[in-house]
Amino acid sequence: MNVFTNFTLKQGKTLLCKYPMHGTSNILKRYGGKVERFGFGPNGPYAVVRSKDNKVRTLRCDRMIDPVCS
Repeated sequence: MNVFTNFTLKQGKTLLCKYPMHGTSNILKRYGGKVERFGFGPNGPYAVVRSKDNKVRTLRCDRMIDPVCS
């Protein structure tokens, strides 16, 4: 699923999505928080998300499942 067809990620928006645990497995975990940074790396676009409990995660956009941005 292409994340760019549904919405545009911007700094300060809230992102909620399912993401594979440890990045590769078929077990999904729900991650959410405020987008701190959005960029393009060697493996494609990514978003840096800070959750409410102050944990920071870097999520690749091509691995996000059912992303919701508000």
